[in-house]
Amino acid sequence: HSLLHEFKIAHKLPEKFILFVGSIEPRKNLKNVLMGYNALPEAFKKECKFVLAGFSGWRNKEIMAIIRREGKNIVYLGYLSNLELAYLYNLASAFIYASLYEGFGIPPLEAMACGTPVIVSRSSSLPEVCGDAAYYVDPLSVDSISEGIYKVFDDSALREGLARRGVVHAKSFSWDESARKHLSLFNEVLHS
Repeated sequence: HSLLHEFKIAHKLPEKFILFVGSIEPRKNLKNVLMGYNALPEAFKKECKFVLAGFSGWRNKEIMAIIRREGKNIVYLGYLSNLELAYLYNLASAFIYASLYEGFGIPPLEAMACGTPVIVSRSSSLPEVCGDAAYYVDPLSVDSISEGIYKVFDDSALREGLARRGVVHAKSFSWDESARKHLSLFNEVLHS
């Protein structure tokens, strides 16, 4: 898919990466997610990078320091348009969203619509939103997050199952019309 390839080159994206999309703020629990990623073996991080996309948000000095310190493995893209996000979801090896509190998590469903395996926290509204189509981690446990990333990345049968269930799940979600159109954009990019 040449558009995806061009996007990848333009943003200097790694071959394989775990993706986070959302504003960088405390409730997104990004510190634990990044600590979970950092705790993985060097060989794993060399093969699979961590990419963040979203506003830099607030109260995030600590997060920005981690990103700078782990610069060789963590790529921070800042804010992207919906179309750019759709490309990013399609290129990602897996998507992680381990919020402590989430009103209604749209990014995991966007990732699912693109056929990307999703890792989410077992808290807040996420289990309700993601059903059996996601891999669940404990957002307060760095070990649980580490293990989730490793497992989903390492186990191709698990990854394929999540991707397959995710696409079906995102389609079957009871959306209002505007949200359904939004989601179909992510699906279309994949098949255009």
